Amino acid sequence: MSVEPLPSVEAFMRPSPPPSLFSTSPTIRTLRAQIEAATDSRFAHPFASGAVAVVWDGHGGAGAPRRLGRRVLRVSPGPLLSPYDTPATGLACLRLTLEGSPHGGVPADAALASRLRTLRLHGRNRFPGGLDGDAMPAGANLILLDGAATPTRNRAFVADVLARNPRTDFVAAGPEGGMGVAPTGRLRVLPGPIDPWAACAAAARVFVADAQSACTARLSGAEVVESGSLTGIEDAYGAGLHWFDPWTRAPIGRDDCLDRIAWLRARFRDNDRPTVLVGISRWKRPGLDAFTTGPYGPPVHAMGAEEAIRLAPPGARVLAWATRMPEHLEALCAEAGLPLSRVEDGFLRSVGLGASLRPGASIVVDDCGIYYDPRRDSRLARILKTAEFPPDLVARANALRRLVIARRLTKYNVGLSDEAGAWPTDRRIVLVPGQVEDDASVRHGSPVVRSNRALLAAARARNPDAFLLYKPHPDVEAGFRPGKIPEAEALTLADRIVGGLSIVDLLDRAHHVETMTSLAGFEALIRGLTVAVHGRPFYSGWGLTEDLAPNADRGRRLALDEIVAGTLLLYPLYLDPVAMKPCTAEQLLDRLAQERDAAAPSALALSRRTLLAMRARYAVLNPIVRALRARRGIARPPKGDVPE
Repeated sequence: MSVEPLPSVEAFMRPSPPPSLFSTSPTIRTLRAQIEAATDSRFAHPFASGAVAVVWDGHGGAGAPRRLGRRVLRVSPGPLLSPYDTPATGLACLRLTLEGSPHGGVPADAALASRLRTLRLHGRNRFPGGLDGDAMPAGANLILLDGAATPTRNRAFVADVLARNPRTDFVAAGPEGGMGVAPTGRLRVLPGPIDPWAACAAAARVFVADAQSACTARLSGAEVVESGSLTGIEDAYGAGLHWFDPWTRAPIGRDDCLDRIAWLRARFRDNDRPTVLVGISRWKRPGLDAFTTGPYGPPVHAMGAEEAIRLAPPGARVLAWATRMPEHLEALCAEAGLPLSRVEDGFLRSVGLGASLRPGASIVVDDCGIYYDPRRDSRLARILKTAEFPPDLVARANALRRLVIARRLTKYNVGLSDEAGAWPTDRRIVLVPGQVEDDASVRHGSPVVRSNRALLAAARARNPDAFLLYKPHPDVEAGFRPGKIPEAEALTLADRIVGGLSIVDLLDRAHHVETMTSLAGFEALIRGLTVAVHGRPFYSGWGLTEDLAPNADRGRRLALDEIVAGTLLLYPLYLDPVAMKPCTAEQLLDRLAQERDAAAPSALALSRRTLLAMRARYAVLNPIVRALRARRGIARPPKGDVPE
């Protein structure tokens, strides 16, 4: 989804920009960058000479600028948006009208009609695909409601259609649901959102009041009865429309924008049933809500197993945060016939630690197990065991891996550089990444070496002449989680403790990594280092690592980029943390690199004041939180988890 330049025809349609603009509402201020890009003008003081008042359509406020003798630029949402678009997160399309005339934009054409028919886009695109035959009978007279109109306007339109057709039965439906329209003897109302393309194709006649509905109905092949003067594709999609990247808000070409809207709609439709989220801390909820909202609305949150079952509507699924899943939730879901999946952070997460309340920008949703617990196959393990990896997917994985290396990105993207440090040139450098010792990956996935002290000892025994670097886990280093080795004791085995340094800087210098199950082993593999694993992490057993744990072999050999494809492309979901919309792995790399580069380098992406506050919070509140979780049936919660 590369950004393309604006079509050249727009340059000919772009009118002279207003001298300057001034905002009349908070919504306009939120959309300021998009409006400036669309108008080639800039916002200034309201009293600047010739400044044009910019008004959000539908929110009033046009009268005052007119009384001041100012011209008015009205801004409204365009006819096509992604399901995640809001003024706060960016709108993929804006309609601009200056003094009643369309301002800029490109003309509609036959190519646009073909694209709309192919992509089946309409309005905010928050409706499910297809049509339930029981809901919409074939051959019905359909009143297609305007999803952008107010309930009052839609009710007036329905009343007008019924009055003009006193002997006809109708079905009223819309992409945003019934819009407050009440059924009568001759009117059946479908309360939920419907696919307008499928509904129009099934109807005998379609009654419409707006240009977009008329366009959709006509392109779907329906007989259209209009109740208004705006009926053509030019009226719905022509002059005055400006198209933007839904994530960055940068102006882009119309066709490119339509592709991006369709991609986001597909992610929205992936959430094809109601969702109950279990065990999600409040600070994580905005991101998880964005990941799981779909045509059936936002997720419902529960903290206990019985509450989750009680709140689940028919046809729902249950997603539980893996380390906070009540012990008996799986049995209750099976009894109730509810699909259950575990949720955990992905492998490209954030700039900063989860333990310091930095929300993650990637998750995995696993309906089999979870990737760090080898006691049962996870969805990732099944992908790596059985998936075909076609050449185009492997090529994308190769490009992504190279981009991760070039951008110097990891899971948390914290740590300082030590470019001036003295590093030996005549000894093999071995990195030993410490872990949180009560993590499930260590408890269940490393049967012989199960502590940081034992890992250091094993690494020294296997590499007696190497220059051994020990890097404490960031959460342990911050004092949030267990696994600390006293410095004097660690230095009896390691040549240097490199706490606080960036894992990327260390991997640049190391030749080899020794780990139990740490993700640092995977990050070393993608950078071409040799890796020995004393446990059974997801990346071991495929022929790329030295596997020291018993029963580590997976029975299949994979190339590095095939493992990357499964781990970073097929398994996780990604979220743009700025736009709060689903995105690709490549887009997230852009955001993480921007955020990391804008922040001052630090060991943990925490100020000293924040670090002390977090330590106090963990020390005081965690015992209370553990007791509450135990009452909810969550067995052995990690001691360092974040308070509710």
